[in-house]
Amino acid sequence: MLSTPLRAVAVAALAMSTAAACTGSSGKDYAVPKAVCGVPVKSSLLSPLLPDGNKLTERDYDFGPTQPRCQLKVDRNLVVYFSGDVVPAGTDVIAVNERDMRALGHPAAADIGRAARVADRGALAVDACVYGGKRQQFVANIELKQQATDDVPKRRDALRALLKAYLPAAMKDVGCG
Repeated sequence: MLSTPLRAVAVAALAMSTAAACTGSSGKDYAVPKAVCGVPVKSSLLSPLLPDGNKLTERDYDFGPTQPRCQLKVDRNLVVYFSGDVVPAGTDVIAVNERDMRALGHPAAADIGRAARVADRGALAVDACVYGGKRQQFVANIELKQQATDDVPKRRDALRALLKAYLPAAMKDVGCG
């Protein structure tokens, strides 16, 4: 049997280890990527949209050269989905995606590309380009896949800043100039 002073030390150590286990780690114990879907992005633009966690993984999908798709997971939880599409020049991208944008929460117009919407949990922008010698449009979409409880205006600002940088880089990456 432990003496009273040793027992007190053992109980204190157990309490501290239990408290540490309950609170888990705080912060991002992973490197924020400098590219998503093969498109360079400043990690400072992506970081505000990523939760704390231990491990970040990216999964790219091969939908063809004009349709980049990828998802980011933190600790095996899907957190951000990126997609891009080359579409015909006459397509009203905002109208086609209106329902999806409303589902992401209160979409509002944004000054990005030819037209854009930024919502509580996602953003969409379209800009004109030439692909394969034809006038086309490129659509970039970013969706946050977890319910966020943080400051909505800050999250919308972060989405706007990321989309503003991502759209031209993604267009260039697919060869839509």
